[in-house]
Amino acid sequence: MTLEEIITTRRSVRSYTDKPVGREAIVKLLDLARWAPCASECCRFVVVAEADGKALLAKAARQDFIATAPVIIVVGADTEAFAKKGSIWYRWDAYKFRGLFYIQDTAAAIQNLMLMATEMGLGTCWIGSFNEGDVAKAVGFPAGVRPVAMVPVGHPAKPPKKIGRRPLEEFVSWEKYAAAK
Repeated sequence: MTLEEIITTRRSVRSYTDKPVGREAIVKLLDLARWAPCASECCRFVVVAEADGKALLAKAARQDFIATAPVIIVVGADTEAFAKKGSIWYRWDAYKFRGLFYIQDTAAAIQNLMLMATEMGLGTCWIGSFNEGDVAKAVGFPAGVRPVAMVPVGHPAKPPKKIGRRPLEEFVSWEKYAAAK
């Protein structure tokens, strides 16, 4: 698949087969996630494959389907990563923006992970609604590491539905772009 095909065919998958996802596949997803553009290298990942842990995460999100995926990757952000001495941001005044940087960094990593999963024939779903405290406790995040998303990963039980998008003109304004005229 081309990158354009991967982007336009990726869908949220909420139904998975029992087929396991190999460790090599998960390592590849995580490796490519870490190559996302980031300001702070704050991303932290926890891979949950055991039934009890997946059940806790599903309960924290109030979304039972999550536990049916062979693997759930919890993506967290070390909210102090760029304020630590030695970080390039330590020398800057970037600490003022730390509430934004870690969200951007983890979002870019999650997108990389999900696009690679699509190329590998795996299904994913971005889970952003959950009880943060319950998720942090379930995966053992220390203080300062904030859960940002959970990504169930597995083989889709059925082909994802094709969807359309609203026309581009509804999203874009060209008023201040002189070259567009």
